Amino acid sequence: MNDFLASFLFYMVPANLIAITIIFLGRRKDVHFNFIEYLFIYLPWFGFVALVYVIFGGLDGVPSMPVIKVFLIILQSIGSGIMGGAILMPRLVMRESKMHPVGITAISATIVTVLYVKFRMMLFIMVEGLASTVD
Repeated sequence: MNDFLASFLFYMVPANLIAITIIFLGRRKDVHFNFIEYLFIYLPWFGFVALVYVIFGGLDGVPSMPVIKVFLIILQSIGSGIMGGAILMPRLVMRESKMHPVGITAISATIVTVLYVKFRMMLFIMVEGLASTVD
């Protein structure tokens, strides 16, 4: 299986579980989400893929140690999925706001993605340094 497909599948499970839970909770509180807002939950995965391309040159360029490959594909995808699903949470908190709902979700998605990429970049640089000392 392609590494990007595996990464996306591991991302989709927690992101969709959390997003669907937030959507159902929002319906109980009379907050209705647009379909375009649901698509914003995939932004952290695109940030993850872009970061892997910048640091390693793609998932094929990840050091050949199986532990690092599993760490990047599975654990980081699940972590970004949890953050991606939580992008819809500010809509529940700001349900009385006069701001457009898609704007709230877009700002939330941008902030979560930037924070995720910022902290993972430091981690990936350490992984790259670790792999260069082991090889």
